[in-house]
Amino acid sequence: MRTLTLDKAGLASTIQDGGRLGTLHAGIAAAGAMDPLALKAGQHCLGHHAGEAAIEIAYGNVRATPSHDCALVVTGAPAMLLIDNESVPMRSIQTLSAGQTLTIGPPSEGIYSYLHVSGGFNTHPIFNSRSTSPREGIGGLHGGYLRDQDTVPLGDCAPPIDTDGADPGLCSIEQRDVLTLRYVPGYQYDELAPALIQRLNGDHFEVTSKANRMGITLNGPALKTGVESLLSEATCQGAIQIPLDGNPIVLMKDRQTMGGYPIPGAVIESDCVRLAQARPGQKIRFAACTPQEADNIKWLEHHYVETRLR
Repeated sequence: MRTLTLDKAGLASTIQDGGRLGTLHAGIAAAGAMDPLALKAGQHCLGHHAGEAAIEIAYGNVRATPSHDCALVVTGAPAMLLIDNESVPMRSIQTLSAGQTLTIGPPSEGIYSYLHVSGGFNTHPIFNSRSTSPREGIGGLHGGYLRDQDTVPLGDCAPPIDTDGADPGLCSIEQRDVLTLRYVPGYQYDELAPALIQRLNGDHFEVTSKANRMGITLNGPALKTGVESLLSEATCQGAIQIPLDGNPIVLMKDRQTMGGYPIPGAVIESDCVRLAQARPGQKIRFAACTPQEADNIKWLEHHYVETRLR
């Protein structure tokens, strides 16, 4: 059996694919890659199908050794790659011989990098997905974050498909002074005080260190809703929750499926990806958009991705 041994697993590495569908009613979040563009880029490079999983690596510092020769590519947050201590370029297909060691250093920007290996990671799918949901303890290798000396099974190896020079470097990392998060107002939007909505749309916030796959807490002017109790309701990716302390939380892939805080709206998918790759200290502003505008943005992004990966 072909395997990949993680001599060093890193701070928070998990096996992720595109996520699972149809489980929210059971209290199980979709999970899946925080940067799906980076996931798609690597899948395309190695000729994998759209559901193939990769190892999602937060802040790098991973070292791995395969049992057999394999091809690999690393996408997402740019990091220094070493094969047996010799530097190799990122975002291009590399060959790793049996017993050689791949080292992925800390990223120079962004947070999440993705290690794709030819044949894919042959872990057992749960609800039609290999994605890891640590809170529920399902998916991935053992239902949680990967650990040092874990050995991950690999699928049957096939030579990478010639992608005719398609660029794998789809990038969700934007270096800018202020990152704008467009959001679609929800049904509580009109129930909140106009002054609060004005602060939400007009003031700047900052990404804090309280950020993970469940949600990203922002710091800024306190958004006091005056709502002390609220019946729990379903959440979605990008939902902007406003807890009692007034610091908004944008819910991400591993969010709880139900919540009892006011939600003025939800950040669109494209901007959730950019927020996922934003480091603590990044300044944020919110901008409301209509559902039609959100649909147009999604269509344009899909067209862009298909063009880049053609």
